Amino acid sequence: MLRFSLLLGVFALAACDRQSQPAPVAKSDEAGIEVRFPVRQGSVDTRLRFAVTDLEKARGLMGTPKLPENEGMAFMYESDTQMRFWMKDTPLDLDIAFVSAEGVILEVKTMRSGDTETTTSSSDKVRFTVEMASGWYARAGVKVGDKVEVGALRAALTARGFQAKRYIP
Repeated sequence: MLRFSLLLGVFALAACDRQSQPAPVAKSDEAGIEVRFPVRQGSVDTRLRFAVTDLEKARGLMGTPKLPENEGMAFMYESDTQMRFWMKDTPLDLDIAFVSAEGVILEVKTMRSGDTETTTSSSDKVRFTVEMASGWYARAGVKVGDKVEVGALRAALTARGFQAKRYIP
């Protein structure tokens, strides 16, 4: 019995000496860059990935061999500016829509695969851009003056864990 009591005491002391384990880090419910969000452009429903951080914007659609119909990528910025893009390591031709903070498509240009020349917006009032497969805007009938659904942009930014009002007023 004495031996049992001693053994119990040793276990009790050992348990008191245990250092507490750090709480496990909770998994984030935020959506990553690969998640596609529904965003209406003009009268067409599309699904867009969102490039928000500098690294995401630098990577863009590099290495993407093909885009499914009605899928693309939005590049989000915090202020209006004249935008410049290029196609380094991008194996497919793309259309790029330059869009105002209010969601109005200001212009659409085509960028060719691997072209290292800069494609620049004419306007300095561009807040974000949307890249789609080359010819998509003409095929879909979405044109300059049409709108990109800003409510959906806000929802997607929030789901990604960003403060939407920093990008869309």
